[in-house]
Amino acid sequence: MGLVVFLLILASLFGLFYYAYKVQSSEERKVAAMSLEERTKYQGERAAYWRDRETSRENQAAESMHGPLNPHIICPHCQTKGAVRTMPVKKKAGISGGKATAALMTGGLSMFATGLSRKETLTRAHCENCNSTWSF
Repeated sequence: MGLVVFLLILASLFGLFYYAYKVQSSEERKVAAMSLEERTKYQGERAAYWRDRETSRENQAAESMHGPLNPHIICPHCQTKGAVRTMPVKKKAGISGGKATAALMTGGLSMFATGLSRKETLTRAHCENCNSTWSF
């Protein structure tokens, strides 16, 4: 009975050491086998990769929210060129004369389908330097 318990404990310890070895990734083993110069160079390249990836992700988020960078526009607030993002937007611009006339002729039924407001296409600009937003 004592021998069985001893063998179970020994097998458990062996399994634990084997698991710890397997948990250590091949990446960690590769880095551990490198010289100091190789390790420093490798870690610098990895850090640059992740930094570039994060910058790319931030750039994609800003582009989806404010549009692509427009290098020709100068911000009227801080006078910075090349830091302005632009995108087209539609804005309600008041009552459309044609829609109001149609509403009068149809007894107001056309208002349910089209509404009375007129939509105007504008360009919304956002400066990444001073964080101001304006439309033109």
